[in-house]
Amino acid sequence: MTIVRRIARPLLAAPLIQSGVEVARHPASHAEAAKPVLNQVSGPLRLPNDPVMVVRSAGAVTAVAGSLLAVGRLPRLSALAIVATAPVVQPIEPFWKEKDPTLRREKQATFVKTLGLIGGALLATVDTQGKPSVAYRGRKARKAAAVAVREARVDASESLIDVRDSGRKATKKAKKAAQQAAKDAGRTSRRARRKAEKVTAKQYAKAQKAARKAGNSLHG
Repeated sequence: MTIVRRIARPLLAAPLIQSGVEVARHPASHAEAAKPVLNQVSGPLRLPNDPVMVVRSAGAVTAVAGSLLAVGRLPRLSALAIVATAPVVQPIEPFWKEKDPTLRREKQATFVKTLGLIGGALLATVDTQGKPSVAYRGRKARKAAAVAVREARVDASESLIDVRDSGRKATKKAKKAAQQAAKDAGRTSRRARRKAEKVTAKQYAKAQKAARKAGNSLHG
């Protein structure tokens, strides 16, 4: 934790702790001020139908969360609890409806102070102390997964192309081998035919010679 956070968190938490303790100890006036807000949210949030008890509990939550924020324990969760209980613990009075100029200035100053405290608590909910937030890490993990999927697709595509090229080469090689075998077979066949013709011619010549010799013997 940096020195700035060590100083800023207690400064932000001090008025929140004070207001939380004050509301927890004396909830009656705050319950009256927070009654319009409680009437709207008690149903959806299933809160007890007891404004004093709700306001007292919210004050205690704010005081505890402010203390944790001051010492840097669960700072983001503590700040979120402070923001969640702010509509009850830090009710905003409509200063613009006040007719008395003095009271109006006082309520306006309280209004601005309350907005500042809620804004500071909101900032604390997103303060990751320089570390990557969960959302950032999620986006980074999604990008890494997308890159991995894209690279896997490229590898698969290249493998498919290699397999296709190998198949084409094998087919071309087999076709060439078949053509060469056909040429060899034709050449062998022609040689055998020529050899057979020569043998036949020799036998024919011998037969003619033997016939002439036999004819001469009969005439003599």
